[in-house]
Amino acid sequence: MGKLGSTRLVAAATGALMILTPFAASAADIGTFTPEPAKVKSDKKPFYISLFGGANIIVDDLEYENNFGTTVDADFDTGFLFGGALGYRWYNFKAGGILPRTELEISYSENELDTIDFSGNGPGNETVNGDSDISKLGLRANLFFDIPNVGGSRITPYFGGGIGVDIVDHNLSYNPPNLNFSDDDDTAFAWHVTGGLSYQANDYASLFTDIGFHQTVNAESERRIGGNSIAGANGGDFETDINSVVVRAGVSFGF
Repeated sequence: MGKLGSTRLVAAATGALMILTPFAASAADIGTFTPEPAKVKSDKKPFYISLFGGANIIVDDLEYENNFGTTVDADFDTGFLFGGALGYRWYNFKAGGILPRTELEISYSENELDTIDFSGNGPGNETVNGDSDISKLGLRANLFFDIPNVGGSRITPYFGGGIGVDIVDHNLSYNPPNLNFSDDDDTAFAWHVTGGLSYQANDYASLFTDIGFHQTVNAESERRIGGNSIAGANGGDFETDINSVVVRAGVSFGF
């Protein structure tokens, strides 16, 4: 091989080396590449939506009373209740395993009138007319505490309460010619205390049941004949506290 051939061979080898060097470096990089650790997604779902229904039991007669001491006693059948809530679990404030959560709740309840007794007529029940009932649209701000379950159980006890307002609709009609507390909505302060159990069905849904004491404070209505107000000691505004035991069951969805 001549001098010219040797020079060409060296040049070709040098060019090939320059071309292959980046690929070799890339291969070395691949051999030493360490992937970033996968990010673990938290299974905590702080927000939740609850839907519920149940029984609303007015625990004693409602004694409506006006400023003159005149009373109307009303007894109600067991009624129904349904509603929903939007809640948030405060994981950052979890202490000793107890988890606080807050929620905004809306509910509707209704109880039919069984008997009614006006003190101005002496002892004895009056005649109930038609479909007389009392209904409430309730708005609540609630605070609950979830207690740690034991032994990995899916069941979580909880307790708490809330405050808000009830929009009370009195539709109580009795004794012809249509004596009534009717067409008279009143907004009154309301509160409750509640305790229950929740069962974690899966990662997203849980079932719950609870029992609570609810009170609507100083719900007010006017006693009328038909649509006309009654003057004097037998009329005017009557008010009462509404005490109820509420038994609920429902489902919550976390997100």
